[in-house]
Amino acid sequence: MPRHALGIHALTLLLAPAIAHAEAPAPALAPVPLPAPKGPDPAAIAAREAHLETQTRAMTVLTSWAVASIATGAALWATGGDDYTRSIGIQNVAWGAVDGVIAGFGYRGLAKQRGLDKPLSYWQAEDSKARTIFLVNAGLDVLYVTAGALMIGFGKNDWVRGAGAGVALQGSFLFAFDTAMGLGAR
Repeated sequence: MPRHALGIHALTLLLAPAIAHAEAPAPALAPVPLPAPKGPDPAAIAAREAHLETQTRAMTVLTSWAVASIATGAALWATGGDDYTRSIGIQNVAWGAVDGVIAGFGYRGLAKQRGLDKPLSYWQAEDSKARTIFLVNAGLDVLYVTAGALMIGFGKNDWVRGAGAGVALQGSFLFAFDTAMGLGAR
């Protein structure tokens, strides 16, 4: 047998198993079941909606108080015949403006949370955080009422006593509001 024929024969013997394997049908693979697509957690959705409803209600109350404070404050400031009344009016306008800004930021934060698909634990933590903030604010509100009472009791003139009455009034509302939200928020 010529030498080159021997090389071809050897090459054929080496490649025969690979060629035979390539022509053999592939073994059938068992289908692997895919996990069912996960939808939103109904409990998390319910918690999100309850959280948003509670916080929206809080911002609505705060906005209403802000508008009422600014309106009555402006009227007292403009038409008050004495320093005491005008000073109460100024306090109402100032506190109402601050409450309005706070409510605006609150609404903005709620708008960002509306579409969030977070787990139940996230919404439980948000509720806990909100309760804590309201209760800390209630503690600060006690300081406002106390400061207002001290201004009324020890103020040297009607302007200071009127400012104290305005601070005490605003602090009293905020104490009731923050306490109700802190204890009543889910």
